[in-house]
Amino acid sequence: MPGAPRHIVPKPIQFALCLCLSLAPGWAATLEQLSLNDLITRSSLILRGEVTGATASYTGATIYTHYKVSVLQQWKGSAQTTLDVQVPGGTAKGTRQIVPGAPLLTPGQQYVLFLWTSRKGAISTLGFTEGVFTLAKDDSGTVTASQMPTTETVVSLKTGQPVNSPPIAMPLTQLVAAITAGGN
Repeated sequence: MPGAPRHIVPKPIQFALCLCLSLAPGWAATLEQLSLNDLITRSSLILRGEVTGATASYTGATIYTHYKVSVLQQWKGSAQTTLDVQVPGGTAKGTRQIVPGAPLLTPGQQYVLFLWTSRKGAISTLGFTEGVFTLAKDDSGTVTASQMPTTETVVSLKTGQPVNSPPIAMPLTQLVAAITAGGN
């Protein structure tokens, strides 16, 4: 607009703004929809465990929370008594990183975990929250396994389109039967 005052942003400020925007973390994640069968067949370890502790540390520029898990029952993978489950995000050296879709596990809580092992030997949950089932006992003594919910976008692998993916919940006995049947 002719005659309007112009605001000139100095080059160093422009550079700093561009740098900040390019280094800003992503605030959303997209998860592949995994069926119970997918979880069972793709996991390298499936177990019932109790989280007994958690620590966070840097690996490069990324913070990982390492959950110590005491294995109570195991249905798939090489036998374990305790293991370190690595989840991206956490607080280390006064810095907090949040990774959308990454599960937050609670010490003292029992879970059924669907896990995979990287080539370097790191153990993580399969599908972030999709591979975590919280265990809770009702008044009648029935233990229910409920998949950890996510607020992230879930897409169908077949169509690539977002889908409504409500968390899976069932009696633990039913989940164990599906696991021992091999997911078929």
